[in-house]
Amino acid sequence: MMKTMKKMLISLLSLLLLAAQAQGAREPLAVLVVGVDNWMFGDVLAHIVGEELKRGNPNLVPVTREKFVQNKLKALRRTSGEINLCELREWANNQQLAQVCFVEAKAGNGYPIFSFKHDKQAYSAQVINVADSSCSCVADFDFSRDGAGKMAMAELTKVAWEVVGRLQSSNCKTSNYIKCYSYEPEMVFVKGGEYMMGGSSRVILSDFWIGKYEVTQAEWAKVMRSYPATPPNGTTPGSRPSGHASCETCPVEKVNWGDVKIFLDTLNRRTGKNYRLPTEAQWEYAARGGNAAPSCNGGCKYSGSDTVWHVAWYSENSGKTTHKVGTRKTAPSAVALSPVVNGNELGIHDMSGNVFEWCRDYYSTSLPSGKDPECTSGSYSDSYRIARGGSWLHTTTSCRVADRTFISINLRQPSVGFRVVLP
Repeated sequence: MMKTMKKMLISLLSLLLLAAQAQGAREPLAVLVVGVDNWMFGDVLAHIVGEELKRGNPNLVPVTREKFVQNKLKALRRTSGEINLCELREWANNQQLAQVCFVEAKAGNGYPIFSFKHDKQAYSAQVINVADSSCSCVADFDFSRDGAGKMAMAELTKVAWEVVGRLQSSNCKTSNYIKCYSYEPEMVFVKGGEYMMGGSSRVILSDFWIGKYEVTQAEWAKVMRSYPATPPNGTTPGSRPSGHASCETCPVEKVNWGDVKIFLDTLNRRTGKNYRLPTEAQWEYAARGGNAAPSCNGGCKYSGSDTVWHVAWYSENSGKTTHKVGTRKTAPSAVALSPVVNGNELGIHDMSGNVFEWCRDYYSTSLPSGKDPECTSGSYSDSYRIARGGSWLHTTTSCRVADRTFISINLRQPSVGFRVVLP
């Protein structure tokens, strides 16, 4: 009896495991309908399309479409009226969807807007595969209605069947790929090593990559979808975090700790990488030129030179504004050229001056030490983080590679920006 019960229990557990595996293999599908002036109509159409698609693929699980989705999709519209498929795919990825069937009702017979009172509507439909960025070819068609502009359930079902038929027909087999993202920061490899941080604290660092330049306004706009008030090349106007005149290749500033975190989260989601802010130890090591031979005997006071004028935009030469990244390479004409004409010893630019740069560490009165150190709690308050390098606003003291300061994570200042690292 006990053996029989044991066998039955094992069989039951096996069945439950198989059921769980089957459930895990199911692919969530969202059917979204936009461009209609009655969202309930969209819900009905979405339900029918989802059920019809499910007939051909039992693993599909139609996801209930809520009104907030309609509002979200409205926000994804460009000024041209087209849906930003990259943003739609990103939304679907965040919702952990495998596919999105996107149905859009458009104006028919040349009408400027969609309306139930018109006797024809135009529809387009496509399926986006979230994982590989592929989508089926667009299926465009018109659907006629009676003169009263009414649509009964039978007619609504015909629209749904037409959507499914177009998407699954032999004429809709081609695959297009959504090119959502092409930007990544230009990075410099830094060979790890040992050094005396601040001249007094022994630090050992692993290899890492660091941004060759501070993140610029244009790069911020590419990631965050924000643009200057006077947009270049016809891009959509929006806000730019900047306390200075529009300058695409100037460092972005007036970004607080939370802003930078959102930037990094967005960049990592789109690239599949793990960009971060540098630790204070990584920042100083890179500013000193890593383990490359220093341009100055005993190590440079500033990043790449003992003469601040050679390498930094600071209070005496900045004209009270930021400058294009990577442009402070030489001394004024009356003085000899900087010992390093292409950034510091590693080819990294603006680590002294231009803008202060956020680091990952909380502020501590004692310097970090040891292997790949990072300060994870503050001496005064956890609302302060380290910033390094000085800025266009500050004097020579702040531009020294060993100088430290701390800033409230809530402040947005026109003299503070950042650069990124990869572990």
